[in-house]
Amino acid sequence: LREPVRLPFSFPDAETMEPIQGANGQMVGVLRRRQHALEAVIGLSAERIDDQVVRLTVRVENQTPVPTEKLDDQNEVILRTFASTHTVLHTPDGVFLSLTDPPEQYAEAAEACTNVGTWPVLVGDEAKNERDTLLSSPIILPDYPEIAPESPGSLFDGLEIDEILTLRILTMTDEEKREMRGTDEHARQLLQRTESLTGDHLMQMHGTMRDLRPFDEAFGEDFFNTNAHLDAIAVDGIRYRTGDRVRIRPRGGADIMDIALNGRTAIIEAIEQDVEERIHFALVIDDDPGKDLGMMRQPGHRFFYTPEEVELVEAAP
Repeated sequence: LREPVRLPFSFPDAETMEPIQGANGQMVGVLRRRQHALEAVIGLSAERIDDQVVRLTVRVENQTPVPTEKLDDQNEVILRTFASTHTVLHTPDGVFLSLTDPPEQYAEAAEACTNVGTWPVLVGDEAKNERDTLLSSPIILPDYPEIAPESPGSLFDGLEIDEILTLRILTMTDEEKREMRGTDEHARQLLQRTESLTGDHLMQMHGTMRDLRPFDEAFGEDFFNTNAHLDAIAVDGIRYRTGDRVRIRPRGGADIMDIALNGRTAIIEAIEQDVEERIHFALVIDDDPGKDLGMMRQPGHRFFYTPEEVELVEAAP
């Protein structure tokens, strides 16, 4: 409260080498892991809202220098990036107020808080109303997040990535799986657990929704999305509008999801233009049992394709 605090921290250069064993136990290669040194500062400040409540500001700044000649090399930049920054705030002598569901008298103050690429939620034992710890992460979560009961175990991080990761592993070749078993113990456990999943487990991981609200109502549609939204666009003489029905025709190099959706018809729910001026259609599949969720912009029921990957079937009325 007296003055802001800045706390520098860093990670050193690191490199590890790990042997990869083949099916016969012989070493067939070496796995090299490396990271560049990272330099950063955590900035902390506070201001009083009233005699009881204080607004905290936490800012994590990556100050790692990148040589000018490497600025255009994406791999070099990524090695100096904080790819997924989480902050955990704890107070032994007070409590945090929920930004999702604040007390009525502090609703305006909570709404005035700005969260850039991070989302703060209460964590701990909800039954005990624990409010001394706050997690702020790049993943939008509810207060007191829990591992979903549908999850058969810890696959990777217990979040939405589990289903995607499982599908990717199931499409691996036998040779790729042998290489995965030889990588490390965690990878072996991941493969074993994935291969043991039944069809019922996979279905339980897909499509369970709780506390259903439209995405833009709950968090603001543009919380992580800086894309511009367009009502219509013309491509190669064909005019596309939101509400048009199109047929999906993925381009070469399609993954398992593209193969499954090839030839399906869908509604253009939104037309988006990213910061590099590339156009993407947000599509809701016609025969998706969760089509209504897709129109509400719920995750898992919208699929993104470029104009070159669709055919116009029926124009919107």
